[in-house]
Amino acid sequence: MLYNLMLEATGRLQKCRLYEMSSNKAYRATVSYLIVRDLAHEKVFAKALETLGVNWNKTLPVPKIDTSKMPEVKELENRNLHNQQWTFTSEDSGLSKIFTGSSPFGDGEIETLDGHPEGAAIPNIPDAPQEFASGFDTVLKKQVDEIMTKGKTKLK
Repeated sequence: MLYNLMLEATGRLQKCRLYEMSSNKAYRATVSYLIVRDLAHEKVFAKALETLGVNWNKTLPVPKIDTSKMPEVKELENRNLHNQQWTFTSEDSGLSKIFTGSSPFGDGEIETLDGHPEGAAIPNIPDAPQEFASGFDTVLKKQVDEIMTKGKTKLK
């Protein structure tokens, strides 16, 4: 998890650099969303490490990246998107046990939201074999089914 925290922090830093490379509004809006979501993901890993008793900030001091000159990022932070995580399920995921309380970076209260963010419904699209890595490979699926069947027999 410490490695994932580092990857999210590095990713956010790189996206901030990318933001500065263009003045295109659509590009900046897209990259801004990614910057804000990377920060939210950093917080998930930081909270999970705290739950395990790891003092992650001494092991990996995460740099505070100044985004005050990025109005698109500010707008998303004003909507609290940097402090929210969605479960993408209606079932109990356990995320709310970890991702709760004060932000590990001291920038507000974090919250877990059940389901998925507002927007278009997630479509159930049929398999498209012409696409790369579409669905399960039939041979692999057969092997997995055989292993699962054997595993169930052993459990009884």
